[in-house]
Amino acid sequence: MKAFINNVEHEFLQGETMLEFVRRIENDKNAIPTMCQDDRLENFGSCRVCSVEVAREKDGLTKTMASCHTPISEGLHIYPNTEKIKRLRKNIVELVLTDYPANKIFPLTDKKATPFQETIAQIGIPNIRYPQGKNHLDIEPDRAHPYIKSDLSQCINCFRCVRACEEIQGEMILGMSGRGFATNIIKGFDTTFNESACVSCGACVQTCPTEALTDKFETKTLIPDKTVRTTCTYCGVGCQLDVSVIDGKIRGIQAPETAEVNQGHTCLKGRFAFQFYNHPDRLREPMIKKNGKFEVVTWDEAYDFIASKLIEIKNKYGSDAIGGISSSRATNEENYLMQKMIRVAVGTNNIDGCARVCHAPTAFGMQKAFGTGAATNSIEDLKQTDAIFLFGANPVKGHPVTGAKIKQAFMKGVTSIVVDPIRTSLADLATYFLQIRPGTNVAVLNMMSYYIIKEGLVNQHFIDSYTEKYDEFKNHVEHLDMDQLEILTGVSKELVRNAAIAYASAESAMEFHGLGVTEHFQGSKTVMLLSNLAMMTGNVGRNGVGLNPLRGQNNVQGAADMGVQPHQGAGYMDISKPEIQHYFAQKYGVEKMPESIGLKIPEMLDAAVNGKIKALYIVGEDTIMTDPNSYHSIKAFEKLELIVVQELFMTATSEMADVVLPASSYFEKNGTFTNGERRVQRVNKVIDPIGNTKPDGQIIIDIMGRLGYNQPTGLTYDAAKVIEEIADVIPFMKGLTWDRLGENGLQWPIKEDGSDTKMLHLNGKFKKGTGTFHHFDFEESPEIVSHGKIYPFILTTGRELEHYNSGTMTRRTDNQIILGKDILEVHPKDALAKGIKDREIVRLFSDRGSVNIPIKYAKSVKRGILRTTFHQPEVFINLITGSVGDKETMTPEYKVVAVDFEKI
Repeated sequence: MKAFINNVEHEFLQGETMLEFVRRIENDKNAIPTMCQDDRLENFGSCRVCSVEVAREKDGLTKTMASCHTPISEGLHIYPNTEKIKRLRKNIVELVLTDYPANKIFPLTDKKATPFQETIAQIGIPNIRYPQGKNHLDIEPDRAHPYIKSDLSQCINCFRCVRACEEIQGEMILGMSGRGFATNIIKGFDTTFNESACVSCGACVQTCPTEALTDKFETKTLIPDKTVRTTCTYCGVGCQLDVSVIDGKIRGIQAPETAEVNQGHTCLKGRFAFQFYNHPDRLREPMIKKNGKFEVVTWDEAYDFIASKLIEIKNKYGSDAIGGISSSRATNEENYLMQKMIRVAVGTNNIDGCARVCHAPTAFGMQKAFGTGAATNSIEDLKQTDAIFLFGANPVKGHPVTGAKIKQAFMKGVTSIVVDPIRTSLADLATYFLQIRPGTNVAVLNMMSYYIIKEGLVNQHFIDSYTEKYDEFKNHVEHLDMDQLEILTGVSKELVRNAAIAYASAESAMEFHGLGVTEHFQGSKTVMLLSNLAMMTGNVGRNGVGLNPLRGQNNVQGAADMGVQPHQGAGYMDISKPEIQHYFAQKYGVEKMPESIGLKIPEMLDAAVNGKIKALYIVGEDTIMTDPNSYHSIKAFEKLELIVVQELFMTATSEMADVVLPASSYFEKNGTFTNGERRVQRVNKVIDPIGNTKPDGQIIIDIMGRLGYNQPTGLTYDAAKVIEEIADVIPFMKGLTWDRLGENGLQWPIKEDGSDTKMLHLNGKFKKGTGTFHHFDFEESPEIVSHGKIYPFILTTGRELEHYNSGTMTRRTDNQIILGKDILEVHPKDALAKGIKDREIVRLFSDRGSVNIPIKYAKSVKRGILRTTFHQPEVFINLITGSVGDKETMTPEYKVVAVDFEKI
């Protein structure tokens, strides 16, 4: 397929626009100037600055056309910069400048030019012959929002912000009001950003070609000393960020458009919530508690104290009297070193991480079904799916960039099924919304399986060719009582039937699940039943299908990959097998490895209460605040002889420590994170460590040395060298190197030649050989069985967009201004029955304790169901959550808590 640029013939690509064609051939994004065009948005053609002359034949009659949205076709002759076109562009800019502040036409000397200023410079500044307009110049700037500012006197009505809000984030907060010369941008129902429903993602700011929309950091006009690409620390999406640094300080963050994960988008946490890094509350010096008070000490004094106490406890009680807890906020390399220190230098398998309180059931259940406990597909497969099955997750809040992509698919009409006890914004858009009673996941999945079988919608070829134990599963499901399960779940069986038919009938159906699946008494069983649905319909091993857990924290996948779990070492190898123990001993250069399976976090806390665990070494975990039944955790900590905590801030957990070691944040070190789609991405050092802090990896290497083991990669922490060791130890990361990761990372398995893997279990070839069906009956949670009659309400917990789990970092940013309270969502009729008004503070209590919390009338919850978050220590919601957990993995059941509430 050929077309011509200035009478020179070139090949063009299928679906290319004239603008894309010219840019590609001339290898210049500015080959044709634009104003309203943004590569991330659908081409709009409103400004006409990108106009070109087009002819059907050489020197033929030309026609002026907008190049941004006009497709190229065979034999066209394009003339991008004729004198006629140059005059047209100048005239367009001249008209725009009649309604634009004269003092903003040129960039200030200390500011980078905006895209509009660059366009003016490229086209040439025209003589303005028209009278100046008044409509925009009279609009007061909006500076009420903590982050986003607007000065619409600089608006050129390009519609980019409106389109970004709709096409990227899917919120439709921005719009156009008025007619003709009076046309102007409005927020919500013509209010301020603060008063609108804006989610503060900043997509409008990044796309705006002027300073009509800016952020408080003036990020897009900064002239940085350097810009460093790194990976966000806030959730499992793994957004890439471009961080601007001036005088050694972080001054702003943009989302790079070349990033495969986030394509120039991120949420308010990634874009704006970086101020925590140099907050006055940052821990800056090592401290030892003496006579009940923390005293600043040197690093050597802290190291010597820790090492002597650990050796003393090990000699007196044995290695298994010591436990380690690592963090998904730490890098892969640091998690790898942490589990290595506990296993090699201490001599125990008592190592666990925060996957224990979130996605351990995903790893367990998917390993049982498929052989691998990770996402089967890539997020980009959303473009190829016909149906989305979203179970127990609200990604627009928990995983905002992926959530925005899912929301776009919902709005564009893909068949969508949402299962959740909370009516979320995605549930409102869904084709089918199954609002179940919390804790009845197994029951509703059994119903869906029943109807898929009954309607004859199973993929028998896939089942017969690639799976096992289907007949036992089928026999179990066919004998279930749908009327009984309808009552249990609170969802009509006809609605479940319709949803099941929709899922099974789709050519390609993609499943996503979150903590609403895993944080349950039957969490692992639910994951196995979700795996059943995918296998029985053949939705595995193709594009646009699969099981795709939405990992809660930024590196929860990576921490598990690195061996931060008591039963599996690095690479998910079973440490109870002698041949695996020998393998690790050989790789680590030691005589032997610990043989018995270690303790999970809940078991460590129980063992501490019982006097069997004497010391805990904790990296980046606020165990007291984030684990359930906080009074039990406090009791356990009070019994310990040694508590060591590496942290950024003083937390409830570090307050109870004997030694607190100040760690460097992710901005201050190198390493890698692994996102929810198995993508290993670089974390690049942006600034030097704050104060006297050190990277977690350096601290761990130093402690290992004091305990008698010298890390082979050197006494100085070097992420690239640790990666070499990881690649040597973990078979599915054989080809991993620092350099090969590049800007967009690699998805494991990574072959020796560096090629990665976008999809697992290709064409039904499961990691474990065949996919295995499992079957289970619904069991009521012991929490409801034991306490349900006394405490008649079910509390379920979750998180909000503005905060990250316990909020250690986000509470120290302006996100706290946007959302500074935990709120209890209550159905209005339940509150009114107790005589409680909206926004009134109530006492919320369970068998474990009570907290005071304001309520909010919410019809998003059914009667009898309450919902709250766990971000604020002032509420400390885990004082009332219970110790019931998933049977197989002990992941706490945060989603089903028997409670009551009363007027104060």
